[in-house]
Amino acid sequence: MIDSAGFQTSGVDGLRTRGFAFGGLRLSSAMELPFLSALPQSSGDADVHISVSSNPLPDGELLHRSIGRYGLELHKAGADWLFRHGMAGVVVAETGRRLVCHCPDPADLPLLAEILVRRVLPRICYLHGRLPIHAATLSGPAGAVMLLGTSGAGKSTMTAALARYLDWGIFSDDMSVLDDTGPVTALSGTEGVSLWEESVAGLDIPADRVVPMTGYDGKFSYRPHATPPAPMPLNAVLLLTVPAEDSAVGFERLTGPEVLVTLCSQIVRFNRRDVAENGDLMRRLGRVASDVPVFALSYPRAFAKLPAVAEAVAAHLDCLPA
Repeated sequence: MIDSAGFQTSGVDGLRTRGFAFGGLRLSSAMELPFLSALPQSSGDADVHISVSSNPLPDGELLHRSIGRYGLELHKAGADWLFRHGMAGVVVAETGRRLVCHCPDPADLPLLAEILVRRVLPRICYLHGRLPIHAATLSGPAGAVMLLGTSGAGKSTMTAALARYLDWGIFSDDMSVLDDTGPVTALSGTEGVSLWEESVAGLDIPADRVVPMTGYDGKFSYRPHATPPAPMPLNAVLLLTVPAEDSAVGFERLTGPEVLVTLCSQIVRFNRRDVAENGDLMRRLGRVASDVPVFALSYPRAFAKLPAVAEAVAAHLDCLPA
């Protein structure tokens, strides 16, 4: 197990404990966590405690190496877990209540904080009974709606369009977290949405409403609201499909095994080698598929069409039963 002494900030000056919220969890962190809503400092009742150490990341048994921007590795070290990116990473206690961010080079702290928020915390939510899924989620008058799609399908641009043109709140633009212990409920994740420069210009977002993202060339953070939405029942799931050739907006209800396949394609696993975990996620996603309607959404991708697309989405969701 992780030694409790490891939860004292060591070798990194100027870091004080702050409170943040993510996926319905209260975090007490010794490092600044980007894209998250800040809470009043109250480490005593936090669900997750995060500290920073300048010590080298411990060794562990490699279980999985992901592809993508971060190339994150999952290791096992006794009863603890290790998420590694190069020489830096996060040690997770078995229960998911204590995390140590190992960062020998302080210059790597911003990247490690981004990895923690965007890739590690969604998986920590699973250890706390939440259901993480690779999707964007927003809050509208008819309830929460989740946007599914493969990388490049347009989730972030559609998220920004719904927020900009309809003033919808954003739960998360990439990794969503659900509470499925009762009625399926969307929980807050990262604030705002990350957009490439083309989308910022196409949506005509004012320059003073976006901030350049560190480590990305031509990508910006757009936060239309100061605080994330409160938890809200999930009213629908929209699968972003191929663009409509006739510029019409179309909704097709998906049913049967196709729905479960759609949801499972965006599953977020803590340990993909764990057979019991995979079975648990499949069972829970099956319940989501039976309780929440899923639609394939086709629409023109031209930026000039997106205000009308946003209105069509809102009208469709308004017709669904609460």
